[in-house]
Amino acid sequence: MKKCFLPLLLWMTSILILAQTNDPVVMKVNGKDIGKLEFEYFYYKYNEGDVVDKITLDEYVGMFKNLKLRVAEAEAQGLDTTATFLREFSEYRAQLAQSYLKELAINENLVRKEYDRMKELVEVSHILVAFPGTKDNVFNTLPADTLEAYKKAVQIRNRALKGENFEKLAKEFSDDTRSKENARAGYLGCFPGLTLNIALEEAAFTTPIGQIGRLVRTNYGYHIVKVHAKKENPGQVNAAHILIMCPQDADVVQTDDVLKKITEVYDKAIKGEDFAKLAKEYSNDSSNASRGGELGWFGFGAMVKEFQDAVFDLKEKGAISKPFRTEFGYHIVKLLDKKPLEPFEEKRQEIEKKLESGGYYVTLHQPGIDNLKKEIGFTKNDAAYKTVFAAAETVYPTTDSFYSSLENNSTVLFKAGNESFSIADFIGYLKANARSPFTISTDYLADCLAIVECSVLQMLEVQMLESKYPEFKNLMQEYYDGILMFEVANREVWEKASEDTEGLENYFKKNKDRFAWEEPYFKGYVVLAKDAKTKKKMQKEISKMDPGDAVEYLYDNYKVGEVSYVKIEKGLYKKGDNAFVDESAFKSGKAERPAEFQDFFLIGKVLNAPESYSDVRGLVVTSYQDYLEAEWQKKLNEKYPVVVYPEVLITIK
Repeated sequence: MKKCFLPLLLWMTSILILAQTNDPVVMKVNGKDIGKLEFEYFYYKYNEGDVVDKITLDEYVGMFKNLKLRVAEAEAQGLDTTATFLREFSEYRAQLAQSYLKELAINENLVRKEYDRMKELVEVSHILVAFPGTKDNVFNTLPADTLEAYKKAVQIRNRALKGENFEKLAKEFSDDTRSKENARAGYLGCFPGLTLNIALEEAAFTTPIGQIGRLVRTNYGYHIVKVHAKKENPGQVNAAHILIMCPQDADVVQTDDVLKKITEVYDKAIKGEDFAKLAKEYSNDSSNASRGGELGWFGFGAMVKEFQDAVFDLKEKGAISKPFRTEFGYHIVKLLDKKPLEPFEEKRQEIEKKLESGGYYVTLHQPGIDNLKKEIGFTKNDAAYKTVFAAAETVYPTTDSFYSSLENNSTVLFKAGNESFSIADFIGYLKANARSPFTISTDYLADCLAIVECSVLQMLEVQMLESKYPEFKNLMQEYYDGILMFEVANREVWEKASEDTEGLENYFKKNKDRFAWEEPYFKGYVVLAKDAKTKKKMQKEISKMDPGDAVEYLYDNYKVGEVSYVKIEKGLYKKGDNAFVDESAFKSGKAERPAEFQDFFLIGKVLNAPESYSDVRGLVVTSYQDYLEAEWQKKLNEKYPVVVYPEVLITIK
């Protein structure tokens, strides 16, 4: 699903709720207009389908008005501006938007081209003429810094075109240390599509066999490419290997010892011993030895050349290579299985992800971006773009001096819909989203501008959902109202009813009749004692104490270490709730004594009616909530003006 992939909130912080057109006002609450479409949406929702308790239009007008009054009160208290509300509402909107947004159209030709290149392998060498600083991993390159490298690369390429030995030129001039030290100086290897840098790939696949390609510029410098061969991609293999490590700088004795050991393992494998068991016993590759050396599926270009050549040279499943050496040591490899390149539709998602992660999101989705520009409206100020690029000619765009030169420039860069995006806005984005420099300054700038344009368009598309989809607007309004009504009701009613002990007690005293019992309850403690003698002693000692003090005394004095001679349970019991209470208080039946407690007694009394709200707390809290809610709703009706438009209501069926 299409995503707004960069944090542009530093200059677009609010969610725009676009107004519906041709929507007559059905009600005005505290000066805020409520349209007929919203009212109808909720009215029909309450009465749709198999709803049993359907309500009349007049009944719903009163209900709807009361709900909106609560929202007005929540807004008056600022609950719609809290960080918690804004985060929750924004997260819900982002989640809901996903089901309404269309996939951003992609460049099908680009995806197909990359798939076609994955069918082929191209064997290449190159000579790199690096930009200043590249050797020291400093990539804040300015356009002027590329000139000397370009001139040098042109000269070397011309010499290669005139027939000079490419390997000799690579050995002498290439700044790619690793490839220039290969047996074939400058040799890179054999690669399918989407393996090389895209610019290098383009040159390699478009250059005829045996020829020198056009000059290629990457973040590292200029490349001179020579194509040696092209052949069909053999697909993927699943293989297992056994590695005996051997340092590259190992002496002859150590190398011979490792070679002897891997040869012994190879002989065992060839004679039929289980390869997986041999890998578990001998392999030094801890990442897969426990799995029998299995590496999983991989294609050409995924492994170092020596390993790649060895495994792809195996023709039959089960074949085992002779020992060979890589930079890691000596290996033997077993071919477990092979398969051809998957069909296009199976590879599509992988190709798209590789292009996106490789920095080609905008290129991949350019058709979709162009569609958004037409749909939303997009105009570009070429002069403003030139101003920004001119600054990047001499100062890298991630530096303070670049920011300070443009951060107060209010010139509009582009307009999308009704939104204008200035040079200063762009500098704000750059400062908040600065990446490590890894390309020429003007390329870095062009990339950032393309991303910003795309992100602004996507942001605006999301903001337009309310105007495009009435259902989306109504769902967002429902969620908005729901969160605020819950928060304000919780503050004004539910928490107050639960925590206001004085109010609960007063309410209980005024409304005792509502909470009367149909049968008596015992209120107090059931005390289980070790035996009759202990019971008698307990009762004597606590006879003049209040119940709470008596219980505390018994716990303190009738427990020795881990052994307790008393067990106490507190509660409010009617007949049938507790066998001990039934026996002693209600003279009904006989309770079974547990083995460790042979007697019992009660501390408390039988009540014919609750004496405190705590005796019926749940009922009192619920009733008190209803009371507070009714009083609160009455105050809201007095506090906020409401206007209903009957001439609009009568048009609702």
